[in-house]
Amino acid sequence: MLIHYVTGSRADFGLVESCLKTIDASTQHDVEVIVTGQHLIDKYGHTTSDIERSGLRMAAQIPVALSGRDGHEMAHAMASELAGFADLWKKRRPALVLVLGDRGEMLAAAIAAVNMGIHIAHIHGGERSGTIDESYRHAISKLSHIHFPATEDAAARLAKMGEHEDRIVLVGAPGLVGLTDGIRRDPIELRRTFELSASKPIALVVFHPVVQEQQDAGAQIEALLGGLHSANLSAIILRPNSDAGGDAIDRVLDMSDASKDVRVCTHLRRRDYLKTMASCDLVIGNSSSGIIESASFSVPCVNIGSRQNNRQRNSNTIDCLTFDQPAILKAIDQALELTCDGKNVYGDGRTDTLLLSALNEIEFFPEMLSKQNSY
Repeated sequence: MLIHYVTGSRADFGLVESCLKTIDASTQHDVEVIVTGQHLIDKYGHTTSDIERSGLRMAAQIPVALSGRDGHEMAHAMASELAGFADLWKKRRPALVLVLGDRGEMLAAAIAAVNMGIHIAHIHGGERSGTIDESYRHAISKLSHIHFPATEDAAARLAKMGEHEDRIVLVGAPGLVGLTDGIRRDPIELRRTFELSASKPIALVVFHPVVQEQQDAGAQIEALLGGLHSANLSAIILRPNSDAGGDAIDRVLDMSDASKDVRVCTHLRRRDYLKTMASCDLVIGNSSSGIIESASFSVPCVNIGSRQNNRQRNSNTIDCLTFDQPAILKAIDQALELTCDGKNVYGDGRTDTLLLSALNEIEFFPEMLSKQNSY
């Protein structure tokens, strides 16, 4: 079976790479990667090299029309991607389109595929966040024919949404496959690599704009940086994604003073990112990576703001709902005192084998394309 996986950034591809390799190595399936979004934009590191190094076949690149970061440009980007997917699949039609999560390019791919009568499978459906991303995620789920949720809670929510239970297969989070293999905690090496103070705790910061709060994005990252400074932390900061509000965050980060132990990175390769996470003292920001992956390294996470509002938590997460600096400082202090047990509600790292088994067993018949609610 020919499977097209759609990837828009380093974030989703890093999560699913191991699973795609396992599926592609089987005798029953061929995986091709369709590249779009941030992968093709220089300011985000032009990360197609990550896919080339993986050994997976990059079958096509779908250019994205993105000249700025606001709602208008996001809508235009999705429109150009939708047209690109349709043109591609008219020429080279897969049996299955595989998408992950809640990004705009995934929704565009799902819309194109469902209009062309191509089966869709969705990874990480059924989760909540409370922002526009949740609307995207549920829209993708309603367009999809097979569901691969990460948690029991998400699987139950998909069933409540009217998805048929025999098409919902619990597989766990793909980002946990091989997550800790060969990666050890080494804060000394981390400090050497990023030229950080030998005495300060290290925070890995991943902070993205919330589209509905884009006008506040600059002030939000300023408050976060202020909290880090008040806590006397060194910080390794990844630049934000392409959502509306990202330009304001970038402008603040551009003014960050390296002498204050702040290091700003456009892109870290997946393995380097995981080494950084394993060796830091806490993860802070509003990325799902902190919510899902940091628990497996027994690293505490401070989740700030509304972006991950309703996502299921591990016990290593401390929430800070406001951008008040004293509140951020308090959350940081609490996180640094946490004892983490390494348990993770998002699975045990067997997603690759569970996905392959499901794909081998599921019969993708034409009638499946005419979806009806289960109630």
